[in-house]
Amino acid sequence: MKNIINKSWIVIFILFIFVSGCGDNKEKKENPVPAVGTNQIQTSSATQADIAKQAQAGDIAVSVDGKVLKKAQLETDVKALMKVYKDKIPKDKTKEVKANFKKQFLENFIIRTVLENEIEKRKIEASEKEINESINKIKASLPANKKFADFLKENNLTMEKLNKALASDIKVKKIVLMELGDNAKPSQKEISKFYSDNTDKFTVPESVHVRHILVLINKGDDDKVKAEKKAKIENLRQQVLDGADFAEVARKNSDCPSKEKGGDLGNITKGQTVEPFENAAFSQEKNVIGPVITTDYGYHIIQVLDHNPKKTIALEEVKSKISDYLEKQKQADAFTALIKKLRENAKIIVSPS
Repeated sequence: MKNIINKSWIVIFILFIFVSGCGDNKEKKENPVPAVGTNQIQTSSATQADIAKQAQAGDIAVSVDGKVLKKAQLETDVKALMKVYKDKIPKDKTKEVKANFKKQFLENFIIRTVLENEIEKRKIEASEKEINESINKIKASLPANKKFADFLKENNLTMEKLNKALASDIKVKKIVLMELGDNAKPSQKEISKFYSDNTDKFTVPESVHVRHILVLINKGDDDKVKAEKKAKIENLRQQVLDGADFAEVARKNSDCPSKEKGGDLGNITKGQTVEPFENAAFSQEKNVIGPVITTDYGYHIIQVLDHNPKKTIALEEVKSKISDYLEKQKQADAFTALIKKLRENAKIIVSPS
């Protein structure tokens, strides 16, 4: 089945906004995390005179309901991010990239501020228990060889910053669920509709489990060498037909890396291999030692170990995954709608560059 279930949602986005967000932070970010995308900044209906007055009074880059991000802080943050990626930015793109980073920092400040204001307005809290549960989930998701301290270091986080970020994420998710109300969970009708509309996503294509022995043909091989190699592969095939163990013959004679597994290539689907190999593999009977075939790689002996017909996974088998996917999609859509509404109701003044 194709992977349609994307388990991450707005957590990473919120982590960036609240941990890497600028403005009120007194610390300078030594290793800021880059944002994805460069959304255009939308200002309120404030006049240019208002904007100019605000900018002149406090060197303000953006004001959101009275909370401000100063131009000096914005410039510091942008320079820090440019420094991190200086070796990856083409010289002719420096100006463009810098402008995009600036827009993203402004965008993040706006979103972070309207969210913080809404959280304060609704008096939404995140308990210590909820934060610890989130931390435990992070720890459980780490590879066995990675320590939690390494995770913090790699992401330029302290426990204080992580706790703040997770608390913010919990609060925002609570707002999102409040916005969704009774529609937070997908209905059986929605699940069934998604399944029927995306049947191809739950279709397992026809496949064959094959193993092979390869005698490689090199680019400089002349007709004589090719004839010798053809004789060799025919001899190997005869050995197998006479009772020799296919896997053992492959291990000793095959020129394919799969020889370490006795020539086993696992399950292959159509389109994964070159045409002559595919045609032979999908037309051969199970367990039959096929005739020698020629491809651009060389001479092959193929044996089909199993043939798996195309099938569609039943709804009951994927219902819970579809439900999880739709639930997260609802949350993401509600989050987007919430931000749009909060921005429309906020007084946002972006000063001219």
